Amino acid sequence: MRPRVLLVCFNRLAPADQGNSRRILQLLRIYRSLGHEVDLLYHADEGHDVGLSQAMRAQFGLVRVVPARASKRIGADHACRLSDWYDRGLEAPALEMHRLRVYQVVHVNYVWYAPLLQCFGAGVAKVLDSHDLFADRAARHVEAGLPPAWFSTTRAEEDRAFEMADVVLAIQHEEAREMAARGHRHILYLPWVEVPVRDFVPRPDGPSNGAGGVLTLGYLGSGNMWNVRSLQALAEALMQRPLRGRPAFQLIVAGSLAWHAAKLGNTPGLVPYGFVKELSGFYASVDVALNPMVGGTGLKIKTVEPLAYGCPVLATQSGIHGLSQVWQLPVFESPAELAEFLVTELAPHAAEGLAQLREQALRTRVAWQAECDRQAGHFTRWLVQRLASHAVRPPAVA
Repeated sequence: MRPRVLLVCFNRLAPADQGNSRRILQLLRIYRSLGHEVDLLYHADEGHDVGLSQAMRAQFGLVRVVPARASKRIGADHACRLSDWYDRGLEAPALEMHRLRVYQVVHVNYVWYAPLLQCFGAGVAKVLDSHDLFADRAARHVEAGLPPAWFSTTRAEEDRAFEMADVVLAIQHEEAREMAARGHRHILYLPWVEVPVRDFVPRPDGPSNGAGGVLTLGYLGSGNMWNVRSLQALAEALMQRPLRGRPAFQLIVAGSLAWHAAKLGNTPGLVPYGFVKELSGFYASVDVALNPMVGGTGLKIKTVEPLAYGCPVLATQSGIHGLSQVWQLPVFESPAELAEFLVTELAPHAAEGLAQLREQALRTRVAWQAECDRQAGHFTRWLVQRLASHAVRPPAVA
């Protein structure tokens, strides 16, 4: 019988139009590559409909949907306790699925789901994918001049969640190092990577030797406050650097971030696009992707994503957080510095500049893929060894 995995998440996995959903699908691919059968316990925090149900049943063996009923209370200083965000209503369905299917692995996403792992015995491998570091996350928002949002907790609460798992996955090496510095010895660094789908080739109707199409830039992101602040900073910088006498370019803003771009209508060349159905089509339509991040936490998936679709990326230091060890494209200290490069360097010399960026992007993608393959190998070896030494056995008969 093939080993079975119970995967628990609150994220809509179809369409996988957010980075956290695609991260979960990355783990699904890894488990399947090992010959595991994966079931899903979907905590319907992001809704449930017929289309989503059909998509989930096409991807997983057994699917169980549980309504979300956690209070999600937020305490003083925007500190959240695990007990306020954890939904005990998950426990009975999870154990019922385990009695029916006998799981070798239980995989939960985000620290406030860690208490569910305690429902399973020592014979089950307990995997917690952290996705991010949430200890003192609210303070990082305040430092950046933004109001705290979503989940933030104390270091003690997060440490307690980590100790409930047999292994904790960190999505970037800086976070893995911080977890280890806090005394945790069961951390594995597993970065996110998208399977390459397109070579780095010039856009057919793009700029060529000073003639041809207009240089087209793309910024694809959700409407979260970090992205909104970053877009505003870039737009302000572009407004201060008029393109008179220089080749023009257009900046296509896509995803839910486009709704905020529409409010910046006086920015020259800014084109709100809206929701993107196919990532490949979007990235094939732009010459360079941008990620002018001014801050934030976690791995910037919208920096890695364009590389898979054959599109170079220009980003700030915050935009390449977690990627600096492999990054070979230009990096900028701020959105203002990025805007200066676009106006004074790239736009006037688009053909030569784009050729160089494509070469640098290819080298970066190759290095990043190698890094991800190495780290995925560490996780798969850990899992194989763990399952070999802790075989799940039927309960003893009294």
